[in-house]
Amino acid sequence: MPPIYVKPENALKRSEELLALGTPQSQQQAFENLVEVFMSKKFKHTPVAILEPIVFKFLDLCVEMNRKAHARQALLQFKNAVQTTSVASIEKVLNHFIAQAEGRLSAAVEQAKAEVAALPENPVVDDELPLQPASLLLDTFTESAGDRERIERRLIAPAQKFCWDAYDISLDIAKSNDRLEIIYQSVAHRAFNFCKIHQRKSDFRRLCEQRLRKDLTNAAKYGHQQHAINLSDPETLGRFLDTRFLQLETAVELELWQEAFRSVEDVHGLVAAGKKVAKPAMMANYYEKLTQIFKAEGGKQTAVFHAAAWSRYHQYAERAGILNDKAPGSVLLSALAVPLGEVETKQRLIALLNLPKMPTRESLVKEAAAKHLKKVPADIKQIYNILEVDFQPTTACKILAPLISGLASEYQPYLPALKEVVLSRLVQELAQVYDTVTLSHILNLVKPFDNTSWSTDMPSLEKFLMTACRRGDINASVDHVAQTITFVTSTAQPNRLSDLAIVLYNTIQYLNPAPVTSRADAFAAAIAQAEEERKQVAHRRQIVQKRRELMEEANLRKQREESTALAERLKAKALEDERRAKEAAKQAEVDRLKKQMEDARRAEAEQLAKQLADKGALKVDIKNIEDLDSSKLVQLQVEQLAKEKKEHSERLRIVGKRVDHLERAMRKEERPLLVEDYENQKVQDKKEHEKLNKESKELAIQQQKSSIELKSRLSRMLDDYLIVRDNVENQREKEFKLAREQARAKVDQEKKKLKEKLIERKKAEKEQRDQERREAEERERQAAEEAEAREAEEAARAEEEAKAAAEIEARKAEAAERAAQAKAEREAQRAKDMELIAKQREREEEAERRRAERSSGAGSYRAPGARSTPAAAAAPSPAASSPAAAPAPLAGAAPKAGGWRERAAAKENGTASPTATPSSPAPPAEGDASANAPAAESGGKWVPRRGRGGGALPPSGGRTASGRGW
Repeated sequence: MPPIYVKPENALKRSEELLALGTPQSQQQAFENLVEVFMSKKFKHTPVAILEPIVFKFLDLCVEMNRKAHARQALLQFKNAVQTTSVASIEKVLNHFIAQAEGRLSAAVEQAKAEVAALPENPVVDDELPLQPASLLLDTFTESAGDRERIERRLIAPAQKFCWDAYDISLDIAKSNDRLEIIYQSVAHRAFNFCKIHQRKSDFRRLCEQRLRKDLTNAAKYGHQQHAINLSDPETLGRFLDTRFLQLETAVELELWQEAFRSVEDVHGLVAAGKKVAKPAMMANYYEKLTQIFKAEGGKQTAVFHAAAWSRYHQYAERAGILNDKAPGSVLLSALAVPLGEVETKQRLIALLNLPKMPTRESLVKEAAAKHLKKVPADIKQIYNILEVDFQPTTACKILAPLISGLASEYQPYLPALKEVVLSRLVQELAQVYDTVTLSHILNLVKPFDNTSWSTDMPSLEKFLMTACRRGDINASVDHVAQTITFVTSTAQPNRLSDLAIVLYNTIQYLNPAPVTSRADAFAAAIAQAEEERKQVAHRRQIVQKRRELMEEANLRKQREESTALAERLKAKALEDERRAKEAAKQAEVDRLKKQMEDARRAEAEQLAKQLADKGALKVDIKNIEDLDSSKLVQLQVEQLAKEKKEHSERLRIVGKRVDHLERAMRKEERPLLVEDYENQKVQDKKEHEKLNKESKELAIQQQKSSIELKSRLSRMLDDYLIVRDNVENQREKEFKLAREQARAKVDQEKKKLKEKLIERKKAEKEQRDQERREAEERERQAAEEAEAREAEEAARAEEEAKAAAEIEARKAEAAERAAQAKAEREAQRAKDMELIAKQREREEEAERRRAERSSGAGSYRAPGARSTPAAAAAPSPAASSPAAAPAPLAGAAPKAGGWRERAAAKENGTASPTATPSSPAPPAEGDASANAPAAESGGKWVPRRGRGGGALPPSGGRTASGRGW
């Protein structure tokens, strides 16, 4: 039966009720009740608002009961459930968990302080009391530990351990997730503070090595996954750098120099990996920590790196504006304190300092003097002048003695290294002048240092000389018997400047005994020669550079071709090997499967044959049977069973027949003996019955006697028994009444509490309902107001739409009216155009008629519009004067057929009638606008063209019979 699912909110309420009882059993039961919630399959589907208080309560119980494993599992399940919906909830839960762990630690510290304060100043020890094994063992192994240490170990140590585990669990939950990266960094900062306050050095090393560096490596390794840490983001890189700088500061404060050096490497790796340049203040802090690390870690070997770190610190601190007044002096003194000998090159340290090459004492001193000599105090400037500018062996120690005594406390750590530099410089200067010097003479030179921190005696001087010779600062041998030091000089290099000057002068005199030119000419010639040599050198340098570039290009091209060919060969070989490996693996897999199937078949057959042989069902030798098969074995088994069944049935038939004959004979023989046996049986039964009756009577008599004796013995103590029974009953009745009254009082009290809770809950529910009702009324009122506003807005919008529609209709009516008016105007204009066209046609026809008359020679010239007959000329028709009427044909003239082509053809043939008149003109087409254009432009009036005689010209194209115009 599956377990009953309990809602998370009900489980939380039940746990709170159990915790209210305040007993360890109820606390354990409440814890188990919440564990069931986390074990439920529906945990992931529970809303975040319900899960948060459950997780808070569960983590509180884990802190109180020291259950770190359960806390880790709960936080992991909660993260998996809500990381896609609410990252802020995870941060809130982690902060709550760490706050509870820190609160437990604070409470333990306060309790330990209270118990330590309550201890007597002089504890009284009773020697007569026996020692307990635990206290005896504790005293044996902690002889110096007192009561205070024991109290702190008992109270504070478990709380510190759990607090550290809380930091580790929180970092494990928030690692490798960019959405939880901020809480991850904040937890790391709190862990650093915890280690610094409580001096947890081992925990700090474990935090740096097993957590932070490992998480950063995994983040870079799995950067392709979703929500992975992106170190190319400037903000993310800045947060990681802040954490590493805090880690570096904590390591320096805890004096864990090895871990500080690893932290410096972490910072350098992050700065190198980031695309954005770090802030100057951050880099200044970085180099300041490097100065402390190199000073404490490397001693003389890393003095040059200490000075270089000071130089880099001053550079970035000046940019950031956080430079103090003592920094320039520290830069110059740290450079002066570098030993004079050669220092081993360490690429690792050079990379940490972001330097292009190995720093040297000469370069550091030169750079520090050029930049900071004017800013340093006067005593440090004087020390620089004595050591580097003008070192006088006889007076240097006298001048330096008061200076080193008056140096500020910030510069005192550089005095031991400066002492060795001064002694080395003193011995080197002596080696330039002397071959052998007594040790007492050197002691006299450094005697002014006797009352200072640089006081030197003979053993320390000998030790320094031996160390300087071993380092290579000086090339000399010490004679301890004669108390002298002998300097070894090379014969090829004279050690006297005077000898070198003499040799050079003699050489110049030999090469150039007497100048043949003046000084100015020689100087000009030297300048010209130097310029020519400079040009030649520049030309050769260009040639060499060009050759080097060509060689590099050729080498690169050759390497590229070789690498490409090698890559292709390797790729082809890899493909071939992969193909062969796949084929071999496939064949091996096929063989393995075949062999496995064959082995399985044979094993199954052997097992079946063995089972049959063990049961006795198979009477065949299995070892002699080859090619075992389950079907063959089954067939053999069936045949064997059939044979055995047949044999068994035959044996049963024979045995049954024999048994029937034997039974018949036995019954025949026993029939006469049955009567006699019956009589003997009756006699024997009667004897047994009488014997049993006698024994039962004797037993009953004996039992009665013993019962009477027991009754008489117990009757004597009956009164005492009754008294004791009454007392016991009375006592139990009193206890029962008392327990019942207590139970009733407790029940009444619980009822009262429950009643108060119910009243408070009812009151709260009533207030909540009233609040909800008021909120609902307020929402309804707001909804009504919004509905009224929407209705008013809709009415205004409808009114505007109606106005717009009316305006549109008015514009449409106006447009229709304008269109009708324009149409009427067009119709009137068309009528006018028609009249003009008709007049034009009349004129054309009249002109044609006159041309025809002139061409035929019948009659003289007449004015336009004259008739050919006297009757027509005397009485013109009124219709002829009408502009709209067509001209009437002449009397007796036949109607003209065809156009001008026919008339021209008739004229050539001599068949044209001189009296023919054109027919009535057809109405012009409606679309013929070209014919109406002149009339339309002149307002419907005829505008005569100016020609000869001032007469009106015929229409366009009108000509006389001779082909000339009027």
